[in-house]
Amino acid sequence: MALRKQPRDTAGSSTPAAASKNAAAAAGGKNGAGRGGASGRSGGAGAGGAAEGTGFAARLAQLRVVFKITRQRDPQALWFTLAGFVVPLAIGIVLGIFVGPLYLWIPIAVLLGVVVALNVFSRRVQRTAYAEMEGKPGAAAGVVERMRGDWRITPAVGVNRHQDVVHRVVSRAGVVIIAEGRGRGPRELLVAEKRRIRKVVGDTPVTDIIVGTGEGETPLPKLQVTLMRLRKTLRRGEVDALDRRLRAIGGAALPIPKGPIPRNVPRGGRLR
Repeated sequence: MALRKQPRDTAGSSTPAAASKNAAAAAGGKNGAGRGGASGRSGGAGAGGAAEGTGFAARLAQLRVVFKITRQRDPQALWFTLAGFVVPLAIGIVLGIFVGPLYLWIPIAVLLGVVVALNVFSRRVQRTAYAEMEGKPGAAAGVVERMRGDWRITPAVGVNRHQDVVHRVVSRAGVVIIAEGRGRGPRELLVAEKRRIRKVVGDTPVTDIIVGTGEGETPLPKLQVTLMRLRKTLRRGEVDALDRRLRAIGGAALPIPKGPIPRNVPRGGRLR
């Protein structure tokens, strides 16, 4: 009986101990609910502050890298940015001296100078990015993908062996076909794409744009402005239906040789 009682006694002794600990913990939790909740909230706030600090530090590092790259490509970016800050600040100081109280105009001028400087810097960064992208295949598609608004692009719906590319964009302005390349290749791709989608689009307006620096072509930095100036003639429901119909006819038409791929080809190159 002693042998049988010993485990029960130990179990019983351990169970009250555990129960007492749980009770103490519960009591401590009840008694210190306010303090525990406050500490939990402060801990959450501290974690959120740490997360925000990490995000802000990451943004500063990214801004520093962008500034360094932009200054290497465009040495005048720093001076234009400084001018964008100094000019509003000088105007605010002059207005504070001759018109109103100086302590009121200086904060307004500082805020306005920061806004103008950031705007100027972003435009210089965009200009540098366009200069880096210009002449590379797919640059026009990259510009459209970064635009705000409902611009549904299907890149590289037509490609030739000279790496001339044509992209298709569906928007509230209708269908926009953007070609990029040199020579007659982009124009031939435009004609082929317009012929391919003619039965699908119906009376929807179709605009063709050739990206380049030649006569009748649109430079890459002006592509976004050109697209934004197009007249909006479709509703959102019509854009959805048109986009579905165009995606149903297929995407890229790559210049891949047709026919079955031969198998069991020996190393000499002759078929068995």
